[in-house]
Amino acid sequence: MLMQWSKALEIGHPIIDYDHQMLVNIANDLHHAVHANLGDQMIAQSLQRLVQYIETHFAREEELFSKTRYPHVEKHKQNHRDIEKLVHGFLTAFEADPNAVDMNKLLGFMKEWLIKHIGKLDKSYASYVIKSEKSSTLGQRRGFA
Repeated sequence: MLMQWSKALEIGHPIIDYDHQMLVNIANDLHHAVHANLGDQMIAQSLQRLVQYIETHFAREEELFSKTRYPHVEKHKQNHRDIEKLVHGFLTAFEADPNAVDMNKLLGFMKEWLIKHIGKLDKSYASYVIKSEKSSTLGQRRGFA
């Protein structure tokens, strides 16, 4: 197992916490495929699934930013684009030549990125988004929206 989900990784937003749990699970699946020697095809499938879910997760976050008018959206989106470029690069390199990618280095990067992404970057917006959603919901209930 690459890493285990824990309450310490929760940011308090149910949709984003679910996405983060999925990313941890998919990273663990990739780790298993690599270390159980399941073969290049299984590793490629796990890597593709990880890349796709990262894109899904980022799109969901960015939709939340838009709905709540998160003030640091551009910086966060740039971080998303940088990570997407990096993971696409890993995937492209692996598909071209599986031996060209140091999978332990990739897995180490994924673990570090998940911890930093969730622990710092996402926790930095969580309270703003949650507060904005509650205000919006309250305003709708009172007929202001």
